[in-house]
Amino acid sequence: MTNPALVVLRPGDKVLITLEDDPPDDVIAHVTSGLRRDFPGVHFTVVTAVSGIAVLPPT
Repeated sequence: MTNPALVVLRPGDKVLITLEDDPPDDVIAHVTSGLRRDFPGVHFTVVTAVSGIAVLPPT
């Protein structure tokens, strides 16, 4: 049996949340307010209607 990865968030961290669907603004506000309450000092950005992102190394 494998264990899921443990994610540790610290104040000052920045988290990008991508959603394929486009939920109403009040739903996004509710989710992000809960995350900010549970992880103070962490910055959450939500992007909707996105199926994926690519992160490229600096050149």
